[in-house]
Amino acid sequence: MHQDLSFREDERAVAAFVASALGCHAIVVERLESFATNAAYGVLADGRRFVVKASGLHDALRAEMWALAQAREAGCAAPVIFASGRLDDGRSAFIMGRVTGSPIVDEGPVLRQVGVALRRLHEVQLPGFGWLAEASWDDRGGFSLRHRRWLGFLEGICEDVRSLADRYSLAAPVARAAAAVIGAHTGALAVPSLGSLCHGDLKPGHILVEAGRMAGVIDWGDAVAGDPVWDLARFAHRVDPAMVSPLVEGYNPEPRVVDQLRWQLPLYGALWTMVDAIVDHRLGHRADAGLEAAMSLLS
Repeated sequence: MHQDLSFREDERAVAAFVASALGCHAIVVERLESFATNAAYGVLADGRRFVVKASGLHDALRAEMWALAQAREAGCAAPVIFASGRLDDGRSAFIMGRVTGSPIVDEGPVLRQVGVALRRLHEVQLPGFGWLAEASWDDRGGFSLRHRRWLGFLEGICEDVRSLADRYSLAAPVARAAAAVIGAHTGALAVPSLGSLCHGDLKPGHILVEAGRMAGVIDWGDAVAGDPVWDLARFAHRVDPAMVSPLVEGYNPEPRVVDQLRWQLPLYGALWTMVDAIVDHRLGHRADAGLEAAMSLLS
């Protein structure tokens, strides 16, 4: 944590941005844990607490702001955005309110609240599928997504894993196994004609609880337009199974979706693990563990 004159160069840029955008004097700027492609800062300014997110990937940050605004409007308790612009160092940035609370543990009533909020979020639909961070933006603020079909998005994950075959012996078998399961359920996976807005990285650390209620859902940088079960699966494969039932109960899926969860959750869990393996590889880490986990889910 740094104060006033002890700010590093990047922290001074954040403090100057907060002063220019909100007229607040920052006395504390704290670098927070964040993904490798961006930076997040906790800021205390004039007695108010903010989070500033900054990145040189301008369109990706633009997409995150769009997802945040849509989620909040839908009633998903996303943080409030107060301002956006550029830092002195050239990075795009936005300022949002800091959500107080602790990561959810096993609170059944709160998990049901999360399920209700997710259902509202997924009612936001888009003409296309894919990561919002990879969307193409036009001069009027509109954007187009990378895939026209949900199947195309899933097949793209298999192709990305297959491209690692020269580095990992398990990559090609995992890609084939995932493609086989996708092929066996093509009819159901081809049903979505529109993508639903999904958080894209749902886990306990991103669901904050205070006084027995959901305080907010944070970190929307991996938002995706896709099958709503994609969000449920991301959460399900990271938590104790006992935490999944109350969330699904709050979500109240249609009977058709309940039937599909039996095979979709393992399939999407494997695909998510494959995505994690791809990211690990791109960041210079070994992807073996992720590929092994994916194969176990597909077996």
